[in-house]
Amino acid sequence: MNVLICAACGSRLTEPVRQLDEMPEYPGWDGLPGPDGRRHGPPSVPRGTYVVDPLPFGAPFVPADPAQEYDGVVPGGKWMSDERGALVSAGPRGTYVLHPDDVLGIAPHSDYRRLIGCCGPTGEDGVNHVCGCGAEVAIVAADCCSRYETRLVPDAVRVEAAP
Repeated sequence: MNVLICAACGSRLTEPVRQLDEMPEYPGWDGLPGPDGRRHGPPSVPRGTYVVDPLPFGAPFVPADPAQEYDGVVPGGKWMSDERGALVSAGPRGTYVLHPDDVLGIAPHSDYRRLIGCCGPTGEDGVNHVCGCGAEVAIVAADCCSRYETRLVPDAVRVEAAP
């Protein structure tokens, strides 16, 4: 079991969690409110676990390589588009994906534009949560159209054995 720690101040950011070898298959979502009444997709990982995602996630998004073929797995998990055409994530690689209920001591970012979403942040606008010390540490996805997860940014945290 491990805990993830803020690299800036040493505060513990997670409950003790066990690392999974790979990302579990996403179960899909029917759009209905969950047992807690909130509208968000199902969690990406079970409580008490985390996984390191080698793919980029979130902002910034860059034009997709038109010569590149994708087999349904798009870096960053989804396509986006704007005036530049189809976009893929060029966000951080190696994010630590956790169940949101396993994460402690983070707060929404002061830049409200990073928290945009219908029922919660989508996680598409970059790091959107900070540690108590102010360090930008997490990307929370909790919208009705996104997975339900917290991703700790690898440059902002370190992994230690749980006490």
